[in-house]
Amino acid sequence: MRRPSLRKLGSVAGALAMTAVLAACGGGGDSQEGSADSAAVSFLNYPGWIGETEIADFQKANSGITVKETAIAEGGSAALASQLAQNKGAYDLVLAGNVTAKRLDQGKLLGEFDPASVPNLAKIPQEYRDAFPWGVPTNTGKVGIAYNKALVPNPPKSWKELFDRADEFKGKIVFPDYDRDVISIALLSLGYDLNSTDTDELAKAEKLIIDMKPKLLAFASSDQDKPLIGGSAAIAVLYDYTYAGAESDKIGWISPAEGTPGYIEGVVPVAGAKSTAASMKFLDFHLDPVNYAGFINTTGASFLMKDAEGSIDKKILDNVALKPSDTSPFLAEEFLDTKTEEARNAMWQRVKAS
Repeated sequence: MRRPSLRKLGSVAGALAMTAVLAACGGGGDSQEGSADSAAVSFLNYPGWIGETEIADFQKANSGITVKETAIAEGGSAALASQLAQNKGAYDLVLAGNVTAKRLDQGKLLGEFDPASVPNLAKIPQEYRDAFPWGVPTNTGKVGIAYNKALVPNPPKSWKELFDRADEFKGKIVFPDYDRDVISIALLSLGYDLNSTDTDELAKAEKLIIDMKPKLLAFASSDQDKPLIGGSAAIAVLYDYTYAGAESDKIGWISPAEGTPGYIEGVVPVAGAKSTAASMKFLDFHLDPVNYAGFINTTGASFLMKDAEGSIDKKILDNVALKPSDTSPFLAEEFLDTKTEEARNAMWQRVKAS
């Protein structure tokens, strides 16, 4: 299974770094409609983040349209903004997480999106369409509680319980080294909105995280499953795709009662696009249930479309971390106002320095 592409594009630091780039970008040009039957669609994408035969299948079904992929620049959200700003009119579509999409939209780097132009979008649940209004949402990435079954026979069922019982697992807890996720789970454990802008609530979350630090084995930027499988960790706050990729019967997964926080990833139109109509035709093809299942089977991402389940590989379909939970809602981490983002960034720096 491949891991989702843009996990770091929505970081607080990345969003702040992009502010200066966006300020210099200026407005994007108006999209040109183009022909839906004869066009070249330029897709700025993470390499391989599409169904294995999807582009070839689309071009075969639409002989007048070609789709060309270009790799997203290394360097996070600022690099992506710069790539778009410096190549106006070069791209029609871009892969983006919801935090980055909002920042690109604020910088006038995205084109207008008409949901009616992608009929298959109706197959994506409304909650994801509402949270990702800039284009078509395709998948999520989220964190939950993973545990070593031999070491933790009675795992925490909520974020609150994880923090409350941390002394039981002192020195054997792994957190992700990612500000937005850690702040989110602290806020949720306290009964607050993960996207809170309230200074008192953020201060309480900061204290909770700092008090938790002595009980952690590590903040890990990747491979949080390795110490869990090896037994040096009992519990890890783990990404769904990391759990699925581990494919180990030594570990279990809990979707906490308060919800699983994370990002929504999707494909959005770019300002100044030359092949708008053909691009929308391609997005509609992408959301055909069979084609969508091919995308999920290739990438191993968390899926959103119930209509595609009959064509999704069983190991993905049955994976407790990848499939939508009936008891633990998915909670999208949003880009907040600049003042709050700066406060959260400063908060994270204090946590790491404590």
